[in-house]
Amino acid sequence: MKVARELKDAGATPLDILSRVMQGDVSITEMQFEAAKAAAPYIHPKLSAIQMDARVRRSVEDMTDEELVALASGEEGSGESEG
Repeated sequence: MKVARELKDAGATPLDILSRVMQGDVSITEMQFEAAKAAAPYIHPKLSAIQMDARVRRSVEDMTDEELVALASGEEGSGESEG
Protein backbone atom coordinates (compact mmCIF):
# COMPACT_ATOMS: atom_id res chain seq x y z
CA MET A 1 0.00 0.00 0.00
CA LYS A 2 1.71 3.15 -1.26
CA VAL A 3 0.09 5.59 1.20
CA ALA A 4 0.98 3.49 4.24
CA ARG A 5 4.60 3.21 3.04
CA GLU A 6 4.85 6.96 2.49
CA LEU A 7 3.38 7.68 5.93
CA LYS A 8 5.75 5.22 7.57
CA ASP A 9 8.76 6.76 5.81
CA ALA A 10 7.64 10.19 7.05
CA GLY A 11 7.17 8.86 10.59
CA ALA A 12 3.57 10.01 10.57
CA THR A 13 1.39 6.91 10.51
CA PRO A 14 -1.89 7.12 12.42
CA LEU A 15 -0.35 4.90 15.08
CA ASP A 16 2.64 7.27 15.35
CA ILE A 17 0.32 10.27 15.79
CA LEU A 18 -1.91 8.53 18.35
CA SER A 19 1.13 7.29 20.24
CA ARG A 20 2.62 10.78 20.37
CA VAL A 21 -0.67 12.16 21.73
CA MET A 22 -0.71 9.44 24.39
CA GLN A 23 2.83 10.44 25.37
CA GLY A 24 1.72 14.05 25.85
CA ASP A 25 3.04 15.60 22.63
CA VAL A 26 1.15 18.90 22.48
CA SER A 27 2.49 19.73 19.00
CA ILE A 28 -0.17 17.46 17.45
CA THR A 29 -3.18 19.51 16.41
CA GLU A 30 -6.77 18.45 16.98
CA MET A 31 -7.18 18.12 13.20
CA GLN A 32 -4.15 15.78 12.96
CA PHE A 33 -5.44 13.73 15.86
CA GLU A 34 -8.92 13.37 14.34
CA ALA A 35 -7.43 12.50 10.93
CA ALA A 36 -5.19 9.85 12.53
CA LYS A 37 -8.19 8.37 14.37
CA ALA A 38 -10.22 8.24 11.16
CA ALA A 39 -7.40 6.76 9.06
CA ALA A 40 -6.13 4.21 11.60
CA PRO A 41 -8.58 1.40 10.68
CA TYR A 42 -7.55 1.68 7.02
CA ILE A 43 -3.79 1.69 7.64
CA HIS A 44 -3.44 -0.52 10.73
CA PRO A 45 -5.53 -3.73 10.67
CA LYS A 46 -7.47 -4.50 13.82
CA LEU A 47 -6.41 -7.69 15.54
CA SER A 48 -9.14 -10.19 16.23
CA ALA A 49 -9.30 -13.08 18.62
CA ILE A 50 -10.05 -16.56 17.39
CA GLN A 51 -11.03 -19.66 19.26
CA MET A 52 -9.54 -22.95 18.20
CA ASP A 53 -10.12 -26.51 19.31
CA ALA A 54 -6.76 -28.23 18.84
CA ARG A 55 -7.61 -31.55 20.44
CA VAL A 56 -6.48 -34.49 18.36
CA ARG A 57 -9.10 -37.16 18.12
CA ARG A 58 -8.04 -40.64 17.10
CA SER A 59 -9.94 -43.82 16.65
CA VAL A 60 -9.35 -46.58 19.19
CA GLU A 61 -8.30 -48.82 16.31
CA ASP A 62 -5.40 -46.45 15.52
CA MET A 63 -3.98 -46.54 19.08
CA THR A 64 -1.14 -48.75 20.29
CA ASP A 65 -1.62 -51.16 23.20
CA GLU A 66 0.40 -48.80 25.43
CA GLU A 67 -1.86 -45.88 24.51
CA LEU A 68 -4.98 -47.94 25.24
CA VAL A 69 -3.62 -48.99 28.65
CA ALA A 70 -2.77 -45.35 29.46
CA LEU A 71 -6.21 -44.24 28.31
CA ALA A 72 -7.95 -46.90 30.39
CA SER A 73 -5.94 -46.00 33.49
CA GLY A 74 -6.52 -42.27 33.04
CA GLU A 75 -2.80 -41.46 32.62
CA GLU A 76 -1.47 -38.59 30.53
CA GLY A 77 0.06 -39.34 27.14
CA SER A 78 -2.98 -41.11 25.79
CA GLY A 79 -2.41 -39.69 22.33
CA GLU A 80 -4.88 -36.86 22.78
CA SER A 81 -3.70 -33.36 23.55
CA GLU A 82 -5.74 -31.51 26.13
CA GLY A 83 -6.74 -27.98 25.09
